[in-house]
Amino acid sequence: MPNLRERRRRRTADSIRTAAVALVHAKGLDNVTAEMISDAAGISPRTFFNYFSYKEEALFPASPEFPPEAIEAFIAGRGRLVDDLAELILPLPEFFDTDPAMLKKLFESADAHPKLVILKIAAFTELETRLAAMIGARLGVKAADDRPVLMAAMIATAIRVGVGRWVEGGVGSAEDHLRRTLRDVQTVFQG
Repeated sequence: MPNLRERRRRRTADSIRTAAVALVHAKGLDNVTAEMISDAAGISPRTFFNYFSYKEEALFPASPEFPPEAIEAFIAGRGRLVDDLAELILPLPEFFDTDPAMLKKLFESADAHPKLVILKIAAFTELETRLAAMIGARLGVKAADDRPVLMAAMIATAIRVGVGRWVEGGVGSAEDHLRRTLRDVQTVFQG
């Protein structure tokens, strides 16, 4: 459980991110500065730069932090791999503590600007790399082997699709959509 300082840091980062997404969605990336984001978030520019190196970085949630005990449980798991991956991913607040309206604005803004498209791809690539390492450890193979890499890519895509469907106004929760897309990974090539 995060301590008070960590919760405050997360709240501040979230308020900066919310301000950044709202401004970029309303004005366009090129018309927004870090100073404007700082002002909208009610912080100083210095505080902004304590959290983010540049304005584009403030738009995207941090890469999910998998708790060490969850990673260990996944690696030692004996259930179906995709089910155990769901149990690893679904508790992560990075996917579920975000307002769908804000995520929709972020997705729209990200798709409209090449810099943001690159950052979105980089975020999912980082997630894939981390998932491949965990899958490789579970399977007893190198993370760079084909099977962990392909599985991680499919899971990262399932996350992107599931969260995207939720953002677009699908019925149910983000967890429902993500659980469904993770389950679909198993059957997508069967029919």
